[in-house]
Amino acid sequence: MTDLPHRAPGRGATSRRVVVGAAWAVPVIVAASTAPAYAASLAASLVFDTFTAYGADYSGSTATRIKTQIQVRREWSATTPVVANPTVAVPFPASVAEGGAAVSTKGNGWSFGSVSGSASTAWTYTFTWTGTLDNSTQSTPELAFLIGRRPVASTNVSLTAYVTAAQATAASRTISATI
Repeated sequence: MTDLPHRAPGRGATSRRVVVGAAWAVPVIVAASTAPAYAASLAASLVFDTFTAYGADYSGSTATRIKTQIQVRREWSATTPVVANPTVAVPFPASVAEGGAAVSTKGNGWSFGSVSGSASTAWTYTFTWTGTLDNSTQSTPELAFLIGRRPVASTNVSLTAYVTAAQATAASRTISATI
């Protein structure tokens, strides 16, 4: 089949290929216009507002517990989703942490989840907050928990806390603490 030019008075020729090509361009433009809104709303960003750890409940000059305080915040965004029920995990070196369940957990909506690990490496403590973070309630209440501490001299350790939630990218924060 041959492309025959069509002429209107005073205009150049238009081929059938140009007309067919123009028809295919419209759906591509429509599909591309919805992509930015979808891409911008994939996941919220979480950060740690507070993360501290130190020796507590002393017997003489030796701490018998480790007190940790954590607060998580959802960064403000007009396009990311609400974050529900974030989970925090904090590994403690077995050289200073005893293992076993958290002695105490405080903070509105926070609950102790589990402890896992081994006495030869580290004990990881997990906690979950029941609630949602959005643009009006961006931060969790502060989580404060106590765990057992081995009867060893105070030592400087590096601790990293992790937070995860289905609607957010995972985040972490590392501190240096004397416990």
